[in-house]
Amino acid sequence: MKVLIVHNQLWAHYKAIIFNELQLISNQENDFELLVLQLAKIEKSRLKFDDTSLFKHEYNYELLHDGMLEELGLKQRIVGILKTVRTFKPDIVNLTGYYDIASWFILLYCKLKGIKTVLSNESTGGDHHRSFLKESFKSFIIKKFDGFFNFGQLSKDYMLALGAKPAQMLVNRNCVDNQLLRRIYLENHKDRDKQKAILNLPKHNFIFVGRLIEFKNLFKLLDAFKVAKGNTVDQDWGLIMLGDGDLKAALHQYIQEETIDKVFFFEGVNWQQVPAYLALSDVLVLPSYSEPWGLVVNEAMACGLPVAVSNKCGCANELVKESVNGFTFNPSSVNEISETLIKFMNTELDLLKMGEASQEIIQTYSPSNVAQEMFHGYKRLCHPKK
Repeated sequence: MKVLIVHNQLWAHYKAIIFNELQLISNQENDFELLVLQLAKIEKSRLKFDDTSLFKHEYNYELLHDGMLEELGLKQRIVGILKTVRTFKPDIVNLTGYYDIASWFILLYCKLKGIKTVLSNESTGGDHHRSFLKESFKSFIIKKFDGFFNFGQLSKDYMLALGAKPAQMLVNRNCVDNQLLRRIYLENHKDRDKQKAILNLPKHNFIFVGRLIEFKNLFKLLDAFKVAKGNTVDQDWGLIMLGDGDLKAALHQYIQEETIDKVFFFEGVNWQQVPAYLALSDVLVLPSYSEPWGLVVNEAMACGLPVAVSNKCGCANELVKESVNGFTFNPSSVNEISETLIKFMNTELDLLKMGEASQEIIQTYSPSNVAQEMFHGYKRLCHPKK
């Protein structure tokens, strides 16, 4: 069984750890050969975090373009992928998206040649405004794939709505390097009080980690934080916002206009530095209007934090156990968000116990488990049961 995974950029560390685990399986299995074709080194939006040297790529891969993905034209993508397919002669081609026109050509080629295809789907039904014509075309494309790797139940439901079959759903989760993140977190947690004093942070802190852009729903988060502060006895809570983006200046201005205090901005950092900020925090908040999954929730849970997550995030159903390790909320409702924050600010909750529950839940969402599910998914396609 020869599997070719076509991936957009080498930079994606969270995919590298899964590919590494797949390679370990390949090394142990006589009938499994893996090749990952990385289209480019990095996307333009990730240039600030060009840290590909900070993590290991211990899997068999080829790099089509040693530069930005945006520099790679459509013809180059099609020709490059087709060349690899013809040379490697895979039994399965795993495409990581249906939005690229190049993937349509590769899908058609595979159908003509009898090569099985898998789609790694990162979309949900709530990502964008959906038009009938676009959804009809997507449905046409989706029905051509043989199997699907999804990021959670919302992602799975979207594929089913577009015409995929339940039996084609092969993977339904996503992961990060839990052990490494936990180790970095613990190293930084030792100096937690000292660092909080240096940064003038309050005793307790919520933290948002991500890009400061529209669909992250940050203005409603600020409104909710203000409401929560006005309706709780414990005022010693802050809100850390870790990230960069187009809305940064507008968010600063909004805080001044609305007189929202104890909000602390820090510039975006690479993934290995995020646990240092989680070590200063007590609860992760992800208020997005939509997320295919929301890997920052995995990261926070691996570090032992309770979580407050929008019910529009792909991971919400899988990772958040209500009142056990966190809460979910409707991101369109300031009241629901504020009520969720107040629950954490209420001293009756045992945040430490909730954090321990997060760690326990996230253990099964490990790179090795996801890689095993992918491997068994590939086997199901190549060797279907009679």
